[in-house]
Amino acid sequence: MNTKKAVPYLLLLPHAVFFGIFFIFPLFKSLYMSFTEWGLFQGMIRYVGLDNYARLFDFGGYRSQYFWSAIWVTVQFVLYSVPVLVSVSLALALILNNRKLKMKSFHLTAFFLPTALSVTVVAVMWRWILNVHSGLLNYLLGFFGIEKIPWLTDLPWVWGAIIIATVWWTVGWNTVIFLGGLSKIPEPLYDSAKVDGANAFRRFLNVTLPGLKQVMMFVVITQVLAGFGLFAQPQLMTGGGPGRATIPIMLHIYGEAFNPSRPRMGYATAMSLITGVIIVSVTFIQYFLFTRKSKEER
Repeated sequence: MNTKKAVPYLLLLPHAVFFGIFFIFPLFKSLYMSFTEWGLFQGMIRYVGLDNYARLFDFGGYRSQYFWSAIWVTVQFVLYSVPVLVSVSLALALILNNRKLKMKSFHLTAFFLPTALSVTVVAVMWRWILNVHSGLLNYLLGFFGIEKIPWLTDLPWVWGAIIIATVWWTVGWNTVIFLGGLSKIPEPLYDSAKVDGANAFRRFLNVTLPGLKQVMMFVVITQVLAGFGLFAQPQLMTGGGPGRATIPIMLHIYGEAFNPSRPRMGYATAMSLITGVIIVSVTFIQYFLFTRKSKEER
């Protein structure tokens, strides 16, 4: 083979090796595991065919109900948190993008700093702040005559607690992304809109939002993906309670795979694959919705 023709393949080889080791092999290994009853600690592997998948779609069984309930809990979190996170991030970006704002770097650093913390630190910190008896937030609310709120034990407050912690933790990252998008919008577009008599709200609708379409797509899709990966916040803040109201799918899969009495690794793997199909489908739907209009315009 010609040396020059071989160079591109040699450059791709390290990536291909890592891709095969860390993606292709685990994918097929997971597919194999989903057809087995795999006792992780017992070292027992028994082929069961489609039994694990049959349990997931046996809607009368309690295992199926737990699985789809966990999926619904995760979808609820996505529906509640993503709009809040995107709105707050965009609002902060618009504020920080204002030329009249002083100490912009300081404010941006303050918003971005929480992203440097691990999710464990964030969850434990907010569990202390939102504690019903000794939490800082209930202590401050007491000055206004507001009774103690069970942030971590009762619905719908538990959702508020998880969303508050998540937004505080991740809002800075998305704010930076939106700021980058705002800097790419040509200033003459705003000047033209002003000349046409558009007020600030109309300029936001007709100039800012269209200019941020690609950035918005990236932020929404990544946040939905992150939402489906919810794990540590409910595990450390609410323990999945009250009842099973805040047990997301990742926490449920973890509980099945590493159950102390009888770990069900094969069943958990089947749940993971079905969840992966759902996540990929949701991602493609989002991409289609964001890009449909632009294709029609072409």
